[in-house]
Amino acid sequence: MLPESAQQVSKLRAQFYRSFADALDTSVNITREKSYASTLPRVSWTDEQGRLNYLCMYAHSAPDVLLPDRPLVLRVGVNLGAELFMGYSPGRSGRRYNWTCQFYLTLLSSELPTALPWIIKALAQPYGLDLDALPELPYTLEDKASSGQVNSLWTPLALQQMTQPRVAAISSDYVALLG
Repeated sequence: MLPESAQQVSKLRAQFYRSFADALDTSVNITREKSYASTLPRVSWTDEQGRLNYLCMYAHSAPDVLLPDRPLVLRVGVNLGAELFMGYSPGRSGRRYNWTCQFYLTLLSSELPTALPWIIKALAQPYGLDLDALPELPYTLEDKASSGQVNSLWTPLALQQMTQPRVAAISSDYVALLG
């Protein structure tokens, strides 16, 4: 990822996490990135049922040295891999994790503000993600998950950006480094 893109994602993430924490109306923990451990910053909280939840936003696709015209597409992961991020070990009693509401939401940065209230409503559902019971967004969502997998929801613009043909030319900056 290009440094400018990394800075943009970091700024978007910080803004989104602050807005999410304000909208959630409960105390949250926002962790910082630990580059030495390759862990992304995330928001975690305990819901009304006493279950631990977490949300993580990152770049699904971003411009880099080889493909500088690659689009910036973001992904929000909700309650996925909690046992890995939160230090779960089998046989050890501890907090319950929210396994009922797990999904990915892949979108463009311009779509983040309208997705925030939708994500909050999705998390408030008592029995898992029911797309039909959620308020409509200004865009449709396409579920790209294979059967039996967690929902992988995409906005049409994000999907279009990822499927649009790109010139596969290597950046001239990178070619100059090789020369």
